[in-house]
Amino acid sequence: MRVTITVPEETTADFVVATDRNPGDLSAAILRRFSGSFAAAVSERLASPRLALACHPAAASPWDLSGVTGADADDVERLRRATTHIAVTSVLPAGDLPLGPHLARAATKAIAESLCGVPVDVASRQVLPVIPFGRFEDFALADDWLGTTLPPYRNSGRCTADEEDIDGCACVHLTTRGLGRFGLPELQITGVACPHDLAALNVLRTTAQRLLPLGRHPGEHTLPAELLLTSADFSAFWGNRDPLWDDGPIAVRLIEVTPRRLAIRPPADFPGTLNEWLWDELPPVLHELLSCEPDHAMASHPSG
Repeated sequence: MRVTITVPEETTADFVVATDRNPGDLSAAILRRFSGSFAAAVSERLASPRLALACHPAAASPWDLSGVTGADADDVERLRRATTHIAVTSVLPAGDLPLGPHLARAATKAIAESLCGVPVDVASRQVLPVIPFGRFEDFALADDWLGTTLPPYRNSGRCTADEEDIDGCACVHLTTRGLGRFGLPELQITGVACPHDLAALNVLRTTAQRLLPLGRHPGEHTLPAELLLTSADFSAFWGNRDPLWDDGPIAVRLIEVTPRRLAIRPPADFPGTLNEWLWDELPPVLHELLSCEPDHAMASHPSG
């Protein structure tokens, strides 16, 4: 069965900076961080719905940050103690994607740097990394836009299944948190055995990249029964131009879970289980590559 994706005319991207300091002139703090065309693009959007700033006392904030997580425990503790929440909200037409959310997040990081605050991605419920994946101006989905990480099931001892058993468990459930701000439904892949978690994550990443260009075109998009993922899709996820596998494309089947969530499954004619498909049918690199440096010659440079 085919799947229809409906891309809205507008999307919203929300970020928050938690701080104890006086916000002062936020626009000036943002613009001091950038130069050239990137600064011009940010300046053009400031004080408009495309880049709106608002300050709230933490105790009366519209943002509940109690469930936010982060790699640094100190950041999470500072977030809890913050007295002020600075909201960065970007309401964007579809044609302003993915540039608009990228500029809004860059502005959020600039404010956090200026005020020694903690930047939070509201969609992913995570503290934003201080160091960008590539150059600050470049956009790549790999730069923590999906809000999806590998679960520590095996490392924490929660799963004791034999690593050699292809279908030894079904512990891993991966779901994106953040594709909605690009006008796209979230993606999930569930029932994955722990030994195949990285392969499943890379299938999720590649599928997200394959769908990303649709976000710039509002309206209905009917996808084929099976979506073909290419090495170029996986490379583009990392902001890279070099092919990451030499074989042909892999087919995935998308199933509508809700109007705003799609599940990834093996092709309909695959005779085995999901885990057998992950193990037998994918290029080896999808089982091996956890991260990859971006290629700055390929990465997208935002402009006005």
